[in-house]
Amino acid sequence: MRTITIIFTILIFGFISCSIEKKKEITINGQIVGHGNPDKIEFTIPIDGKWFYGDKKSITTDSTGKFQIKIDTDNPSFTTIYVPGKSGGILLTEPGQTYNVNIELDKERKSFYIDSPNSNGQRFYNTLPAPEFHMMGLSEFYNDSIPEEISSKINSLRESEISKFHELLKKKEISKDFHQLAVLDREVYYSALEAGAASILLQKYLNEKESLVIDSLKKFWNTKLKVSNIIGNDSDRSPWFYTLASNFIRYAQLSSEEFDPEILKKKYETGDIYQYNIDEAKKYLAGEELEYYLASYIYYESWQTKDNSKKIIGAYENFRKEHPQSPYNEYLEASIKPIVTFHKNLKNAKANEKIEFVENYEEIDTFKDLISKLNGKKVFVDIWGTWCAPCKKEFEHKKSLEQLLNSKEIASLYICEGKNSKEKVWHEMIKSYDLEGYHLLTNEKLLTDIINEFGNNGRFAYPRYLLVDENGKVVNGEASYPSQIIQLEKEINENYVW
Repeated sequence: MRTITIIFTILIFGFISCSIEKKKEITINGQIVGHGNPDKIEFTIPIDGKWFYGDKKSITTDSTGKFQIKIDTDNPSFTTIYVPGKSGGILLTEPGQTYNVNIELDKERKSFYIDSPNSNGQRFYNTLPAPEFHMMGLSEFYNDSIPEEISSKINSLRESEISKFHELLKKKEISKDFHQLAVLDREVYYSALEAGAASILLQKYLNEKESLVIDSLKKFWNTKLKVSNIIGNDSDRSPWFYTLASNFIRYAQLSSEEFDPEILKKKYETGDIYQYNIDEAKKYLAGEELEYYLASYIYYESWQTKDNSKKIIGAYENFRKEHPQSPYNEYLEASIKPIVTFHKNLKNAKANEKIEFVENYEEIDTFKDLISKLNGKKVFVDIWGTWCAPCKKEFEHKKSLEQLLNSKEIASLYICEGKNSKEKVWHEMIKSYDLEGYHLLTNEKLLTDIINEFGNNGRFAYPRYLLVDENGKVVNGEASYPSQIIQLEKEINENYVW
């Protein structure tokens, strides 16, 4: 009898263990509708319950645009899903739950629809700013100059959004875990917004050397922006934690009596800015928060570096020494690798006669005049910037792109925006990536014309790809990325007259 009891106990324990393990799994069933059903989906996976942009995975969709994602996690957390270059959204996920996601890519109406136990909360959250677009909400305060009014506006917005989640919880339309995470996230977001607004306002008056105003601003913001008020309490579970910490550290730098803008400018020029910012972070953060912040900082800087600085490589190597067991190391290594490869390729690069610069490109002021230089050719246009991480990521697919374009006798035209791109770095990148085709660096008039022609009310997202026919007519103003080569080939076959 005792033997039977023991066996039964083991079976029960095993069943419970399996149930617990199974409960950790999150399942996301997805369907993409419209715009050619892209063949790839990207998504983030939480690391120890934290949203980390560097942990981005990809999966292929089936022929009907369906996909499935499975994630193991112990805690409610955030997961972002992207259709590269097209659309995306964010999920507040809970262990053991299943989510059905419908992504509509119709050009007239892009949508991210979620069917889950917390559907109304998910839909509301996806009307809020996305974490990969840092602090676009700050634009609302650029013209404000009274700190009390700025703080009051921010608190009003904070209370309005949080009250919405309170209301959903009261109606039992969201779970307690969902509510707790959403409210935490909104607190972090608006703390980040306030720290960002304080930094912008202080920077403005530092530039104007208005000492009385500066003292008044510091007196007000120093009472509100204390590290104990904004860091801690699981705030690193929010996708906005990195922005919060960055904005706070920036404010602390600007408000310090030792702050010297000339010294800071010199650090940017020499590349010493990376170590300086890391040292500043260590003044205010510690433990897992510091590890997460530094990993995010190094990732973003390596991903977005304007000049492919070797010093960001050194910052990564130091991080790895200080955090040898960090779960972020594998992602940082992957983000640093292209910079290492860049310098290696640049050193070994040879002259390539298939790389051509548009004649007198400095004098070209309109897109129409530019395209007329290639009249009679079908043209694939790549609009990019030396600072643009997604642009550089797409260069990794240049071989398959070149094969496709050569097979169709289509020329490549690389238009690099000249406002934020350095000419020296522009030449280095063309050489290192061996970008065969026509090239030019825009002047101010040409860039303005391109943004007016292809942007959205003054906004322009990089990279941007166009298909232009032999007569200079743009036959596709939003062509697919080189990484979506199958879809791009389909668009080429459909848009051109053969």
